[in-house]
Amino acid sequence: MTKTTPLTDPVRQEFIDMYEENLIDLMEKSNTEKLSEEDERSLRISAMVDTAMQVRKDLDPLLAKKLKSLENLKDYKQYLLAEFRIFGFIPKSSTARIFAEYLLLSLLDEFEIEDRIDFEVFGNELNQAFMKMSDDYKDLRRIFPWGQLID
Repeated sequence: MTKTTPLTDPVRQEFIDMYEENLIDLMEKSNTEKLSEEDERSLRISAMVDTAMQVRKDLDPLLAKKLKSLENLKDYKQYLLAEFRIFGFIPKSSTARIFAEYLLLSLLDEFEIEDRIDFEVFGNELNQAFMKMSDDYKDLRRIFPWGQLID
């Protein structure tokens, strides 16, 4: 029997805070008065990539060492960009929460801590975002169906 994921989790909140800080930094750097929807989506995805990189480097010293090589860093960033692109199609109001859930879920999955994972937290938002994605992305089938990370 699986336990449901606690609603208030300090780890999840920390991910949300990191994401929001990174997004604010990127928006300030872009220096644009009015961002197009596509530009804003790209900034949100970049903020997610930066957050995921920070978290992974903190948790995995071996990865941090490996990413010192510019080529490895570039490859890893591209991989994360592809993985998080779908989050750009989730409504802004829930992006931070859904991303924090996903990041926590993927880390728990990696450490095989399944008793704290509740896939219901995603509701239908990821499925709806997936339907809005281009066919190129759908071909990747990286994260589908939700709840199974497919390599």
